Amino acid sequence: MWADDPEQGKSWVGPWSGLVHCDRCHTLIPGAKCPKCGRDYADGAEMVVRVINGEERRYPRIVLPGALSWTTHSLLALMKREWDRPVLELDQGLAAGTRPSQRMLIVILFWTLFEHHMDRFFDAALGALPPLIRADLLRRYATIGSRMDRLYKLTFDTTLEKDLADLGHGLVYGHLLKVQAKRNEFVHGNSEAIDDALVCETVERLPEVQAAWVALFNLRCTGNPSVPRVWESDLKRFKTT
Repeated sequence: MWADDPEQGKSWVGPWSGLVHCDRCHTLIPGAKCPKCGRDYADGAEMVVRVINGEERRYPRIVLPGALSWTTHSLLALMKREWDRPVLELDQGLAAGTRPSQRMLIVILFWTLFEHHMDRFFDAALGALPPLIRADLLRRYATIGSRMDRLYKLTFDTTLEKDLADLGHGLVYGHLLKVQAKRNEFVHGNSEAIDDALVCETVERLPEVQAAWVALFNLRCTGNPSVPRVWESDLKRFKTT
């Protein structure tokens, strides 16, 4: 398990580490050169040369903020804290296999994180639409299930499952449906739905899910640098007057 590794487990940021938005095409990029539009931020044209105390120094002409939103950072930190904390000796009277996981909060936090990511995804994907139409679609398809299914089909004329498969993340869709179903069972009274096995699977596949979302964003939400960035607040999203 990567989360138990002394080095890998230090940070749960995973694929988000070093990501920024290309200010030309909105792509999430991990380095100095955008793979989509080709803009090279390390090129001489993107550098400023200044002479300080007789010494020539080069500085980036543009400094881009990291793509990680504060919500994402906070949720990942909470998940890590839950994973690292000692498990208590509780519920010994319950038979094995019927005990809810003491780390069930990790699954709840993961699903909250995924809903946040898809909220930012559609905020950008629908960014070119007139504000009233955009706001109406986001209100009409407000649940995560309707966004993963109907709104995705309406917007891109394909399915989320197919896009993930085409990007090399075909197993992620089934995992998301499984977590969603178990989370819903838990919310509706079946506390045993979130067991230790699901918690471990959720943590184990967290880096893959995050990498899949970044790839999905770069496939469907790039080309328009004026739409909201992943890290930007959406408090004014529905303000249309």
